[in-house]
Amino acid sequence: MKRCSVARHSDMKRRTVCAALLLFFFHAVPMAGMAAEVTGDVAVDVVAHFQSVLLSIMRDADGLRFKGRFEKLEPEVKLSHDLFAVARLTTGRYWRSLDEQQQDRFIDTFTRLVIATYAHQFDGYDGESFKRKSARSLKRGRFLVRTELVKSNGKAVHLDYVLHYRKGRWSIINIIADGVSDLALKRVEYSHVLARDGFNVLVSMQERKIAQYK
Repeated sequence: MKRCSVARHSDMKRRTVCAALLLFFFHAVPMAGMAAEVTGDVAVDVVAHFQSVLLSIMRDADGLRFKGRFEKLEPEVKLSHDLFAVARLTTGRYWRSLDEQQQDRFIDTFTRLVIATYAHQFDGYDGESFKRKSARSLKRGRFLVRTELVKSNGKAVHLDYVLHYRKGRWSIINIIADGVSDLALKRVEYSHVLARDGFNVLVSMQERKIAQYK
C-alpha cells in the first residue's frame, strides 16, 4: 500500500497551509437540516464501514487491479463522501464564477479523481489494520472521527475524518492525514490554477492525474 497522505510537500509548506486554511474549513460549510438529536454514532459507523471497504480492496488488490478497485470503490466513495460539498470548497471563491455546465463537469472530474486516488493508493495488503482513537462533535454540527492506519511493523498513519450532516446523512468532507488537511491543500492548488490558467487547464490537469493512476 502506498503512503496514505497527500502529495509530498515540505514540512514548512504543510504547516503553513494547514494553519491558514483549517480555521477556514471548520467554519466554511453551512449545515443543512442538522438536528440537535442526530447522534454522532452514525458518523462513526460511516467511517468504520468505509475503512472496512478499503481493507477489503487492499486484500484483493492484485486480483482486482486498478480497474476492479475503482469499480468497487466508486459506489462506496459516493455514499460515504459529500463530493459536491468538497468540490465546491476546493474551488473557493471561484465556484460561483463557473457556469452550471462547468460546475457539473468539475464535479464529475473531481469525483473520478478522488476514486482513482483511493484505487491507486490502496493497492496492496501487508497486514495493515484501522484503529479508531476517538470521536467528538465539532462546531456547526460537524463530527470528527480520529483513526490510525496501523502497519504490520507497528507504525501508524493518523487519519482524521471530518463529517457533516446533509440531506439526511453523515458524509465525509475532509481527511487530515498526519496533521495535513487534504481539502486545504487542494483548495490552495486549485485556486492557484484557476487564477493563473483558468478552468479548462484545471480540469485537464485532473484528467492527466487520473490517467497516470490507471
